[in-house]
Amino acid sequence: GKQVGVYFYDNGRGLLEENDIYNHQFSGIQIRSGSDPIIRRNRIFNGKNGGVLIYNGGLGTLEHNDIFHNTLAGVWIKTESKPTLRRNRIYDGLEGGVCIYQNGGGLLEENEIFGNMLTGVLITSHSNPTLLRNKIYHGRAAGIEVINEASGLLKENEVWGNHYAGISVATAVN
Repeated sequence: GKQVGVYFYDNGRGLLEENDIYNHQFSGIQIRSGSDPIIRRNRIFNGKNGGVLIYNGGLGTLEHNDIFHNTLAGVWIKTESKPTLRRNRIYDGLEGGVCIYQNGGGLLEENEIFGNMLTGVLITSHSNPTLLRNKIYHGRAAGIEVINEASGLLKENEVWGNHYAGISVATAVN
């Protein structure tokens, strides 16, 4: 559709593999309400909003995707959602790479997040993800920013060459 490329809801499942998903009014992919699809080896780009939106308890495994040149964040994770993002390339976003907020969580493992206009990974508003062995670089703001009563486990990440701090922690962070 013109609004959303692919929409998983109400415990939706399935495999979405080797597609070009682009030029949508909202997100290229939306995952919500307990849905747990496998999203693998897709190109998700040129969205007029975000690339992938995971919300309201969405899950899902995103692996080996190229998510790039979206107007907002490449991936939004919010409202009790806990997806796994593994070995994706999230880059050249007109805002941030990954935005995790409103009690979002999940696992980001071995992703390359680079060249975004804002923060590579923003963790805010009571969110608590795990970031493991990611490469976050050449962004035009901080590599990782943790703010507004958020927390998270950051382990073995490589963060370099970002315009501001590699990792920025502020405002009532645990």
